[in-house]
Amino acid sequence: MRQQSSTYLRPHIALPQQHGAWVMWAGPLVFGLAVARNLTPATGWLLLASLSAFMTLQPLTLVVKIWAGRRPRNELGPGLLWLGLYAAAALVGVIGLALNGAGWTLMLGVLAAPVLIWQMSLVMRREERGQMGVEVVGSGVLALNALAGYGVAAEAGIDTRGLVLFALSWLQSAAGIVYIFLCLDYRRMKTAPPLAERQRLARRALLYSSFNVVAAMALAALGLTPWGVVIAFALMLAETALGGLAQPPVGARPAAIGVRQLIVTTVFFAVMIAAYLI
Repeated sequence: MRQQSSTYLRPHIALPQQHGAWVMWAGPLVFGLAVARNLTPATGWLLLASLSAFMTLQPLTLVVKIWAGRRPRNELGPGLLWLGLYAAAALVGVIGLALNGAGWTLMLGVLAAPVLIWQMSLVMRREERGQMGVEVVGSGVLALNALAGYGVAAEAGIDTRGLVLFALSWLQSAAGIVYIFLCLDYRRMKTAPPLAERQRLARRALLYSSFNVVAAMALAALGLTPWGVVIAFALMLAETALGGLAQPPVGARPAAIGVRQLIVTTVFFAVMIAAYLI
């Protein structure tokens, strides 16, 4: 009985295991709420719905792996239990949002559904690892939290500012994912390659980060964002140049890469929030 009970409490069944996923969920949401500078009754329901929906991904992935024969059958019960609990909590949050005049957020959930189906189809075929494209698209789903957070807290619905916050969040997460893939390539090496090879390997990550700086400057010039957002993206570009060219993380542990990216993303959103609030 004790062993069965411990199975239900195993972290890999109930909790997302990727540190980066947590900040990719929380960063845009906190960003949107902070820019709104307001809290409404619907804000609490949004937090419940968003967090619960995010949490369902772990047990759902586990259940799909069990059906695909990739995990032991004794984990099916715990997986279904946690999936049901999170789904029920998300439903309560959605009902609360609808009753408080924020039913428009349901459209954001509809946008996320095709991406979720895509991800689970890859899990079924054992093809989810190394899929940069699906990671970038999935990060866009999490970036919708910026739009939802601002729209609900400011009672603005879907407006231009909320869409800009979403775009900024997605640009950051997409560049961050490309950079992480670069770091994971480096970690498999025993020694740092020559500079010419590092430039080749880092080209995509540097292009993403450079594009983000230019896009941020364009948005600021149009008056859609404060100029401080350029600083946040410039810091990301500097980090990409440092890790991609100057000091590549050769032989680094994945956990160390994840923690570093967690810190970088946290600093990014802190600078972004400061840019909007100062």
